Amino acid sequence: MSMTQYVAWEHRGVLDIGFGSITQIGAHFKAMGARRIGIITDPGLVKAGVVDMVKDVIEVQGAPVVAGIFDRIEQDAKSLIVNECLRWCGENGVEGLLAVGGGSVLDAVKGVKIMIGYGVREIAELMRATAGLHGGLVIQPLTFPHIAVPTTAGTGAESSPGAVIMVEEDGLKGNIIHPHLGAQVCVLDPQVTLSLPPHLTAETGCDALSHCIEALFARNANSLSDAFAIHAIKLIKKYLPIAYQDGRNVEARMQMLIASNMGMQAYSKANGSAPIHNFAHAIGPKLDISHGLANAVLMSHVMSVLFPLYLPRIREFAEAFGVETAGLSPEQIYGAAVAALEAFKKQLGIPPVFPQKLTPEDKEDLRFRVKTDIAGFRFPLPVEAVDFILALSFST
Repeated sequence: MSMTQYVAWEHRGVLDIGFGSITQIGAHFKAMGARRIGIITDPGLVKAGVVDMVKDVIEVQGAPVVAGIFDRIEQDAKSLIVNECLRWCGENGVEGLLAVGGGSVLDAVKGVKIMIGYGVREIAELMRATAGLHGGLVIQPLTFPHIAVPTTAGTGAESSPGAVIMVEEDGLKGNIIHPHLGAQVCVLDPQVTLSLPPHLTAETGCDALSHCIEALFARNANSLSDAFAIHAIKLIKKYLPIAYQDGRNVEARMQMLIASNMGMQAYSKANGSAPIHNFAHAIGPKLDISHGLANAVLMSHVMSVLFPLYLPRIREFAEAFGVETAGLSPEQIYGAAVAALEAFKKQLGIPPVFPQKLTPEDKEDLRFRVKTDIAGFRFPLPVEAVDFILALSFST
């Protein structure tokens, strides 16, 4: 990969990696001066006992004080709930944000963090969902203490400089970008992922894989993003089936958390073309399909259609994904790689297509959503390709 282009690789914050690393949360908050923290999560993790596991570790250490638990985050980090969470933090005197959850929780907390930093009360003030990206912020440090504990592997959202928020009144996702948006400390502890059900393990793991694919084939890919993406692909190919079959396998869970974080760092540093996510952002909110499942179903269909994007580097992907390439032409490798991706999805119980049947009105709406998503602005697709990918991805 040519390195003649300009690259700025930024990573702010600490990665605490390893079994038991949640025991360091209290010390990190104390070092940041936070005396009262709020745990922000979703009801499923409360019910599963994961939140109590983290809370008990902090409380037995005596500091900081856990001011309360906000457990109302829903799928897709909805803007009205993000606003409600900000109010809850103010009412409870919260001095530090502890995000415990998957991508929706992690992004919702980043939404709260940036509202605190800019002194606004409504997240919509900082974003334009119809355009997909708000680029008009005057960059300033976001210093409010913030620790993220991802419970899926996953979005890698603990480290990303973006937050994807659903604006309910528009029914569209918007993306806020800020270099200080990621958590000051990211705690990658496999014990908080051990209870994740197999189907969510598979879906979120495929989301991590899709980040790696987008990064490797991005127009702005570089040697650093390649290193992260290629190694993460190898980790996911090896360890995701193990984690899917045996959720209590600590090694597989640990390696998947690492791969997820590496995948997001590669994805955010090689930005430029992300057609898989382009379709996932369009389809997920409209049909109430989780982001992980959307990417899992879509990635092989998108790859099979957008031949000019993927062919130049298909050998690198195939070899990282364990596909035998010796003696094969690039076109043959392409077919073998897409077939291997389909087989991998089947091994993980991912359906080959979405079960919904699209009406002509649905198709027209999805064309608009694909076109107006931020990924659609950066890498516009011809309507014929959009229609072909939609046809492949849905029941007929």
